[in-house]
Amino acid sequence: MGRIRAAAGLVRAVSFAAFATGPLTAIADDSPNLLEQKFFVALGSYVVDTSTDVRLDGELDEGTRFDWEQSFGEGDVTRFRLDTQWRFAERHMLRATWFSSSRENSGVLEQDIEWGDETFPASARAQGEFNFDVYELAYEYAFLPRDNYEVAASIGVHYTELELTLSAEAEASGGTLAADISETGNVGAPLPVIGLRGLWALPRDFWLDLSAQYFALEIDEYDGSLVNLRAIVLWQPRQWLGIGLGYDRFAVDLNVAKDRFDGSLDWTYQGPMIFYSVGF
Repeated sequence: MGRIRAAAGLVRAVSFAAFATGPLTAIADDSPNLLEQKFFVALGSYVVDTSTDVRLDGELDEGTRFDWEQSFGEGDVTRFRLDTQWRFAERHMLRATWFSSSRENSGVLEQDIEWGDETFPASARAQGEFNFDVYELAYEYAFLPRDNYEVAASIGVHYTELELTLSAEAEASGGTLAADISETGNVGAPLPVIGLRGLWALPRDFWLDLSAQYFALEIDEYDGSLVNLRAIVLWQPRQWLGIGLGYDRFAVDLNVAKDRFDGSLDWTYQGPMIFYSVGF
C-alpha cells in the first residue's frame, strides 16, 4: 500500500503542476525545444541506496530469506542507465531504457542460509555476486500538449533479468565446510507497466521531468509488482550538451516459480542520478 500511495502522490503532483503552469516560460529561439525534439539520448549513473531481500528454494525445501546488503555489503559496484526517446509523430513517442547494476563482495555469514540445494552455514566466508538488468520499452501519448509543457500517459513492458550466485571455499571458511560449494539462481521476468509523465520548460534552458510507473501482475510463474518514481532537473542549452540531476526510486517485488529460480525477490534502489544528454 505504501508504494501505491507514493506512486499516486507523484501522479497528483504531475497533474497539479500541469494545470497550475501557465504560459510563463518562453523557450529561447536558439535553444533546443525538448517538446519537439525528435530524438533524445541520455547516459548516466547513480549514487544509490539499495535494499535486497531474496530467497532461492531447493527441490525439496524452501530457502532462507535474507538481506543481501547486510550479509555482503555493497562491494565492487558497477551501474549505469541509458534512456532513449523517439518522437515519431505529434503527441506520440517511443521510449527505451536500459539500467544495469552489478556488484560482488564476500562476508562471514551470521546465520545458516539455505540457498537452492546448498546450505551455507553460519561463520562460513561466502562470496556473493549480484547482476541485475532492467530493459523497458514504452509508448507515450501526450494527452495535454502545450507550448511550454506536456503531460503524457504511457504503457509498456519492463523485462527484469536477475542472476544471484552464492559460493564458499572450504579453506576460507574456518573448518565449517567439508568442500567448496556454489549455487546460482537466475530469472527473466516480464512486467507490464502503465505510467504518467510531465515535462516542463523552465527559464534559462532548464527543464523539469517528473514520471511515475506502476503495475501489479499475477500470471503463470510470476506474481509481483513494480514501482518507478523519478524527478529530474535538466539543463539543455544546446542539442549536443545537456546535464541532468535527479532522484530515482525503483522497487520490484517478485515471487517466481521456475526451474532456474524458484523463490522471491524484494529489491529497491533509490538515490540521486547524474547524466549527460543529447538531442537531434
